[in-house]
Amino acid sequence: MTELISLPQELFDLIIDQLFDDLESLRACALVCSNFLPSSRAHIFSHLRVGPLDQENTIDGLQGILARFPHLTARVQSLHLWDHIMRRHSWIAEWPESLAPGVARFLPTLVSLKRFAITIEAGFVHWANVSDALSTSVHAVLSAQTLTDLELTGLYGLPFELFANCPALKSATLKWVTFDERDNFDFAMTLAACAGSPLTLLTHLSLDLDTRVLELLSRWILLPESPLKITQLVSFVCTLDGRFDYVTVLRLLGDCAQTLQHFQLRSTDGIFDLSDLVSLRTLRIDTIAPLAPWVQWLAASITLRQSVSLVISMEAENWSPELLKLAEADAALAQFNSIGSVTLILVPQKNVDRERDLIDVSRAFADRMPSLAGKGALRVLRSLHFPVA
Repeated sequence: MTELISLPQELFDLIIDQLFDDLESLRACALVCSNFLPSSRAHIFSHLRVGPLDQENTIDGLQGILARFPHLTARVQSLHLWDHIMRRHSWIAEWPESLAPGVARFLPTLVSLKRFAITIEAGFVHWANVSDALSTSVHAVLSAQTLTDLELTGLYGLPFELFANCPALKSATLKWVTFDERDNFDFAMTLAACAGSPLTLLTHLSLDLDTRVLELLSRWILLPESPLKITQLVSFVCTLDGRFDYVTVLRLLGDCAQTLQHFQLRSTDGIFDLSDLVSLRTLRIDTIAPLAPWVQWLAASITLRQSVSLVISMEAENWSPELLKLAEADAALAQFNSIGSVTLILVPQKNVDRERDLIDVSRAFADRMPSLAGKGALRVLRSLHFPVA
């Protein structure tokens, strides 16, 4: 008779931990084996996404589940409020049958929340149209001692005081948002509303804003009395929307010149003197194929003081070395004394890849980029999601 082997629960937990962001797999594991259930359930409830629901799946139903299992509420570390604007209807805005009141009651129960995100797709919601109950709850969440990450997409008319009284906030991602411009001359009323606020010292900032909004935000950040500070910024990601956005970005870079280690540019344009960034380690450029024109721009427009690691994320129709024509770019990149290594990331067009979706194909490119490969300074990663030829 075969003797059954008992595996330690820690092993099951380690397996489940690798699936932390794969909701479907976590649900399947929770149903398959009792050993998988505790860790699976904990991960399922650690990241919640609330959006338009049907009559069977409501915010009240979610609250009921968490009320029966109160230990799961303490497990919630990330909450994402998601809204898709269809025919001008939005549950986040103040509508008669809105979910917003339920969410407003739900938010204060999340005592361990670290990440909070609001995403409006296919449109926007003006902050003035958000219910008082929900906006008050959002302010309360941002002021929590546990909240470190904030992501906002598609919200218009945001008050700058939203970023006051956020003592634990370290990371902010702002995409397609605008700010309340009624007090955009000297920010007198906004500063009065922020009186007594502790400083919000960001270490990561990601911006995808139009030119006017970017300039207004930079004025607020650089205002000496503003509680929102980037003087300790370590990572900065910026999408350039307008021709002269780089001028505004340079002003922001000047405020974090001593601490910035990672700088990422999307939609590149302008001339960047980065020689004052004394701690810079990684420069990332997000671009599209072919590579050679962007390397020419890099050579003409970027000034560096010390050796950095260059990461180029490139959208392409095909990852084939023959089709990408990288020889010219290889020779130019190899001549950069200030570039210690180059990592080329190849992804399909309009595709966002997670790190685990990338595989190393450096050997396939060694013959096409001999200058960098010969120096041991080349690494090439490609997405698993390229179409099969």
